[in-house]
Amino acid sequence: MPFAKCAAAANSSSMALVSSYQGFIFDYGGVLVRHQTEEDRTRLAELAGIPRSLFSELYWANRMAYDKDLVSAAEYWTGVAQDAGVKLSADAIAQLTELDTKSWMQFDSVMWDWVNELRAAGKRVAMLSNMPRDLGEALKTRTNRLADFDHVTLSYEVRAAKPEPAAYENCLEGLGTPADQVLFLDDRIENLQGAELLGIRGIQFIDRDQILLRVRS
Repeated sequence: MPFAKCAAAANSSSMALVSSYQGFIFDYGGVLVRHQTEEDRTRLAELAGIPRSLFSELYWANRMAYDKDLVSAAEYWTGVAQDAGVKLSADAIAQLTELDTKSWMQFDSVMWDWVNELRAAGKRVAMLSNMPRDLGEALKTRTNRLADFDHVTLSYEVRAAKPEPAAYENCLEGLGTPADQVLFLDDRIENLQGAELLGIRGIQFIDRDQILLRVRS
């Protein structure tokens, strides 16, 4: 079923979504945690000494290799700086890494409560996220958030990132639930389309309150 039709079908049967699926996969950024704030992005750009608009472009242009652990934090930030024609000190790189990590740890308690509700109801729940090692290890050492899931697939650990098939396949294997019995929530349409190719049903996560109104048990 084409993605648009899949999403429409999901919307039309919204009241039965939770009972219709045995497994749930959650994206991290923009779903379980809030996106970086404008203040965060401005502080990062200022610390890097790069104009705000150019910084955002370079931040994402270089991100995939960092998320897949193909480059270190130092290599990632050095690459961003070089593309902008600036040079960063080791101290600036350390500060950028820490600020960037913290900016992606603004947890949405409502969503984490729902994760726990789903598990209490006997559902299998996983997190599937593109994230760099620095953020993933911070989540493990500074919080106990990842313990709320039956399985967690992080791009830097499997060297694959959404929408690459290997990322979803790893998550499905760990979740132990057939693809057609899994509902995936992600804010990026290309990630939902990648999931659909493996038979996973998806909903684009744009407005948290509307999504929960439609699917929460």
